[in-house]
Amino acid sequence: MSGGSFEERVRKLLEKIRSIKEQLEDVALDEMSEAHAYMEMAKLCGDDETRWSLFLIALDSLLHREIAWALLRALAEAETLAKEVTVHAKAGGVDREKLAELVKMHRSIEEFAESSYRGLVELAEPGTTLRKLLELLAEEEVKHERLVDAVLQRLGSGRGGGC
Repeated sequence: MSGGSFEERVRKLLEKIRSIKEQLEDVALDEMSEAHAYMEMAKLCGDDETRWSLFLIALDSLLHREIAWALLRALAEAETLAKEVTVHAKAGGVDREKLAELVKMHRSIEEFAESSYRGLVELAEPGTTLRKLLELLAEEEVKHERLVDAVLQRLGSGRGGGC
């Protein structure tokens, strides 16, 4: 395994997560005040183009705030998951074929999610955080498909360790 043992990699990841969480809360609070400030500026503006730009900044800031809060919740859950996976990894493996079947079932879900996100991209206003986020989520699903394919290849070739 490149990068050290599983436990070592998880420990390093958890250290990074703690650092990110410490800073992310401040960012979320800043975004909250920015969303409000830009919305107030948009209310004061008489020019449609300028008001539209201020409104889009407010909308993006609102999304940034909510994404930051969601990331904080997800990172807290990731910490728990990392600890659980580390404990269970030592408990022994499962049948390779059974694991491969489970992984194959979930690959189709990744494909469906990618397709769904791609469809949503077209509904979002160009250049907005929402559109970029939907594009990113679609790309992430493609990454998951590649990772799943690599896992299936390792399981099929017997390189999956003690699974």
